[in-house]
Amino acid sequence: MFSFHRVEDVLIKAFNILIFIVFTLSGGSAFCAEEAVEEKPGPGPGAAPGSKVIYVMTDEQRLYAWEGNKLVYEFDVVTGRPGKETEEGVFTIFRKHEDYTSKTYGSDMPFTMFFTEDGKAIHGTQWATVRSFLHAYVTEHVGSQGCVGLAKEEAEMMFNWAPKGTRVVVVADEREG
Repeated sequence: MFSFHRVEDVLIKAFNILIFIVFTLSGGSAFCAEEAVEEKPGPGPGAAPGSKVIYVMTDEQRLYAWEGNKLVYEFDVVTGRPGKETEEGVFTIFRKHEDYTSKTYGSDMPFTMFFTEDGKAIHGTQWATVRSFLHAYVTEHVGSQGCVGLAKEEAEMMFNWAPKGTRVVVVADEREG
């Protein structure tokens, strides 16, 4: 008997094996802590204690959540694809919904935090990690409709951590190595 969930589990396991092989063959440089510390955006040494800021790096497909000078969360995300880009800029979370359904696309958006008036939000989505990897390393065409998608569990953590008024900074991050 065909089971979508069984196929999904097999695909996720195969993808995890593929990622392991890719990073092993690359010498594991993607996991180098010294490099990672230098590359993470942050609020800088003068950040007010307790101030919360979310950085979304669209080229890296990463989200960094800072409280004061402390990195609290770091997650893979999936951002907008060509024609539906996640715009760069500085925004503020102004509306939150634990359970939300897109009025435009009809899709579930758990733990939604809106940061633009035209509907861009940080929220949970299916296959976020797989889509993030493909968007960052294979093709941008697997991106979102402009939102910042996280795995549902990660979206819930961010939802509980970030109150309304939290600053969201979206950056393309096209640094040269």
